[in-house]
Amino acid sequence: MTTVSVVIPTRNRPEKLQRCLAALSVARSRMPFDVVVCDSTPDRDLQAKVVDVCSQHDFVKLRFHDGKNVAAARNFCARSADTDLIVNVDDDIRVEPDAIQRLFEAYEAASGHRVVAGSVQWGDSWSSPVVMRSIGYGRAARPGESPDFLIGAFFIYARKLALAKPWNEGIRTSDDRFMGALWRSSGVKLLFEPGARAVHDHEHVSYGVEHQSSHIYVNLFDAMIANPRPLRALSYEFLGFVWGAKKAVSSGPHLFRFLSAWGKGHRALLRDYRYLSRLVADRLPPP
Repeated sequence: MTTVSVVIPTRNRPEKLQRCLAALSVARSRMPFDVVVCDSTPDRDLQAKVVDVCSQHDFVKLRFHDGKNVAAARNFCARSADTDLIVNVDDDIRVEPDAIQRLFEAYEAASGHRVVAGSVQWGDSWSSPVVMRSIGYGRAARPGESPDFLIGAFFIYARKLALAKPWNEGIRTSDDRFMGALWRSSGVKLLFEPGARAVHDHEHVSYGVEHQSSHIYVNLFDAMIANPRPLRALSYEFLGFVWGAKKAVSSGPHLFRFLSAWGKGHRALLRDYRYLSRLVADRLPPP
């Protein structure tokens, strides 16, 4: 029998975690699964609150770690789980009662190495798979169109896939796009189950111009290393540069910060080139 666990990366947000766990408690009435909360909260008082929140649910295992970003948290979660499949649930979403079951059934209905994402409500819209445009930014995939990446707030995959192709802890943002590129380089199917739904809370994280360092890093990783497309790499370099610079100028006097971040992303890619090449080349275990 295939075993499933839900893993929740969290940091400094016990109130959000409490709402997330309450929703999962209802979802467990539809199918059995364990929950592993992976907390990187540095503040001892907030840690105590996380312990209190988790202690209210006997199906929750709490693990602490000192990772600094989402990628580190997801890698720690994969190591902490001991089931065949892992469902990643962000701490700021609330799954619908049948969401975990629907996601699991969609996974089981497919074959081979695959990742299946559910749909998350952001305000008035629901997330869907994304295709990258030549300007370096994404759009919703059209029906029948193969996506470049999935939204990572709510998805399921095999634990052995998570361990074989870890998240890149060296980048601050653009984690979803990085993993989409890495998975595609190994022939992993990127699937979507719109009936597996969750609601994001009203707060959203916004990123400044500095995130452009991770943005160009990931775009060039995809087009130059993971899934080589020289013309697309040139497009990201030139059209993406113009588009990003215009956004930086329109959002305030941030052009210098944009240029600095753009250069930083290129330097980081050169620094990590061997590591990234090995990561792409590593073979997956049998599905």
